[in-house]
Amino acid sequence: MNKKWFLIVVIILTIINISVLGTYTLRRRYHGRENYGLGKDEHFRHLKRKLGLTNEQVVKVKNYRNKFNPKIEVLSKTIKERRLNLVKELMKEYPDSTNIGYILNQLDSSHSALQHEVVNHLLAEKGIFTHEQQEKFFSIVLKRCSER
Repeated sequence: MNKKWFLIVVIILTIINISVLGTYTLRRRYHGRENYGLGKDEHFRHLKRKLGLTNEQVVKVKNYRNKFNPKIEVLSKTIKERRLNLVKELMKEYPDSTNIGYILNQLDSSHSALQHEVVNHLLAEKGIFTHEQQEKFFSIVLKRCSER
């Protein structure tokens, strides 16, 4: 039974890794060249220019981002640690399927928390923008989502 679970999880993780690698390669090759490899500051300058943000809006957005980025960094670190725990469990000679399920539930919880933070952040930024800026902003978000 444990070997069956181990094989299933290994196959799923292999498929996920191949998908991520393929997506990364295609994205790098065909999409997003103008923004590829830009840091946070460059992305913000790009967004500021595209939306035509006022100085007051820039201050508000930066304040939200200064609160948002540390939360995301903590959640990303937690997700990375939990992935490592999952791999360590899978590497054991006799992986515990109960523990694997527990770790997967923890990962689901962390991913959900991350998604909630991102949605709350997008809503907060939306409230800063004018209607026209909101349309431009969400067209940028849609483009980035479709490229990933």
